[in-house]
Amino acid sequence: MASRQEHLRASKVLLGHSDPLVHSLMDRSVRMLGYKYRYINHNMEYIHHIGELLGREAELEAFLHFLMDMELVTKYDYRKRRKKYTHKKAKTK
Repeated sequence: MASRQEHLRASKVLLGHSDPLVHSLMDRSVRMLGYKYRYINHNMEYIHHIGELLGREAELEAFLHFLMDMELVTKYDYRKRRKKYTHKKAKTK
């Protein structure tokens, strides 16, 4: 599970914006329920409600949060690579 800082960093890099409120909403019941909180807060209905409240960008950010918690998006998907690879064009006749 990604930290709050990782969620914010990924949102900024991949979406161009990050809103701490979105991530607070996604993780809001963790203290009461422990890891069972995901049954309540990590589903598409809940994500759509965030979009209705805060707009389309917030909905996308909530969906990214969900994907990160399911480990479908990892830090390797958004951190800069150390080496830049150059592709040489093939010569055509």
